[in-house]
Amino acid sequence: MSDEKNSLELQVESEFLEEAQDIMNNLEILRENLRSNYNDEQMQQFRKNVQLLGAQAHAADFGIVSLLSHRLDDYLQRINSMGYPHGNDVRMFLDKLEAALNGSLSVTKQNASAKLVRELPTANKFEHEFGDLEQKNIEILVIVPDKAMGTIVEREIAACGYRVSFAKTSFKGFELAVRTRPDMILAAGEIDELSGIDLANAFASMPSVYGIPFALLTSRDWGHASLKGLPPSCGLIRKGKDFGDDIAECFKRFNIT
Repeated sequence: MSDEKNSLELQVESEFLEEAQDIMNNLEILRENLRSNYNDEQMQQFRKNVQLLGAQAHAADFGIVSLLSHRLDDYLQRINSMGYPHGNDVRMFLDKLEAALNGSLSVTKQNASAKLVRELPTANKFEHEFGDLEQKNIEILVIVPDKAMGTIVEREIAACGYRVSFAKTSFKGFELAVRTRPDMILAAGEIDELSGIDLANAFASMPSVYGIPFALLTSRDWGHASLKGLPPSCGLIRKGKDFGDDIAECFKRFNIT
């Protein structure tokens, strides 16, 4: 039975690597086309290929390829050209993906994937508002299912010069927290099958992410019955007029500078 499983795993791996190479070839062609003639249609094709690579990598258990694809898709959401430096940045992502696929990129050492993501390029889609901000190598993981709320949170964090990564589901949030060990985790109160309070308690009891500051994004105040299960070590960021002050207070409390 064990031999059958190993044989099947090898077949899945082989098929994935073959399909992944086709996707990588498509991505390089699209990147060159976008550098010479940027258009939204081809950018959407580029992103779909990146998302397909990430989904197939996840299914084939190529975690580092899945992680790199997720970060590249995050980057692509924030740019509207393949001019300098974006074309070169995307090339760097593709080089890392190629290395992960051919086995020359290893993240087996402790915190290796966390170090890797901090070496990747980042883009700030609010750059036109904030000007030439100093970019700090501080990573905030935002776990929110709502795109509009995610944009509000990202804008506030970007104004501080911090890096932002997103997860739309609690399970993706778990994966990214363990793999990338962010400097802080910010989660919505309601996500999916698991709530932000569920995540707060889970992270507080997991040795692999223990000690990473956690803040809950909610419309409730401290003392509300719905927050009874929130660990006291967590921060609270209230939506609305208190949002900016609360997030600044959390950064100060957790020494995120």
